[in-house]
Amino acid sequence: MHHNDPFAARICPHCDGYATVAIDCGTRDRAGQRVTALVDCPACWGWGIYPRMPRHHTPAAK
Repeated sequence: MHHNDPFAARICPHCDGYATVAIDCGTRDRAGQRVTALVDCPACWGWGIYPRMPRHHTPAAK
């Protein structure tokens, strides 16, 4: 039986699940390998998932 969990994690909308990327710096090291920088998604901190927040109900106006 399937249960809807309002707090289930979902794929990060900012990085689409690709939480860490390697960016080519354009240079090579002494061994001839490309120098890369690993960068984490700032929204999910490199996890690739984003917590789903529950919907908040606004109180009725008086």
